[in-house]
Amino acid sequence: MRINWRHCRLGDLGEIRSGGTPATNKNEYWGGHIPWCTPTDITSLKGRFISSTERQITELGVKNSNAELLPPGSVIVCTRATIGEAAINTVPMATNQGFKSIIPTQDVDSDFLYYLVRSLKREFVRRAAGSTFLEISASSFAKIPVRIPDSLEVQRWLVRPLILLDDIAIALQDLIAAKREFKRGLMQ
Repeated sequence: MRINWRHCRLGDLGEIRSGGTPATNKNEYWGGHIPWCTPTDITSLKGRFISSTERQITELGVKNSNAELLPPGSVIVCTRATIGEAAINTVPMATNQGFKSIIPTQDVDSDFLYYLVRSLKREFVRRAAGSTFLEISASSFAKIPVRIPDSLEVQRWLVRPLILLDDIAIALQDLIAAKREFKRGLMQ
């Protein structure tokens, strides 16, 4: 199979959005139905998908902050603290300011984009700046050069083995945890 790769920038693969935090002293902004993602929500994931978060905000919280509602299938990327950690949201979701999220264009597969972003972690860190903590800016994030297959079908074909390996790794981790729990029970 011949694969045609196009050279572009990360920002060409979708719309990049930043996150925000509603005022924490306004109760009417918190405790709603909109998942609000923080880096801790991402680093505690077992796989590549996120559908719930520790905290939720209200529609009023979204409207009165820099938080933006991301459609399902967006690739949420930590660009502060745990730079390069990522997930794909399965439900509409907002993030805090520690993220740059990509809403992929119609010719970009979310899974392919997720694995591409994960492979760029060193580049994100290299481009990050800051005195208190490292962070990569939206403009620097968008300018990172990448290569991507022209065909959506080829993108899906290329990531299929990565998805399978990740699914196997998660299943093995679950099995090991269950065996440890079983062993603890036997020892008592």
